Amino acid sequence: MPKYEYRILHMPTTSISVLNERVNSDSSDGWSPILMSGNDHVNIMLRRPVADESAEE
Repeated sequence: MPKYEYRILHMPTTSISVLNERVNSDSSDGWSPILMSGNDHVNIMLRRPVADESAEE
């Protein structure tokens, strides 16, 4: 079963272009947005797979 690490971004929605840049930057590092909520501030949960140490042995 895949294992993931998670990150939550909390950012203001005053500049959508800055928000887009941040999500695109994190996506290029392997993070995938899986949940977004909020109004004046947005919370975005991201995840990316981590290496399974038992599979490497």
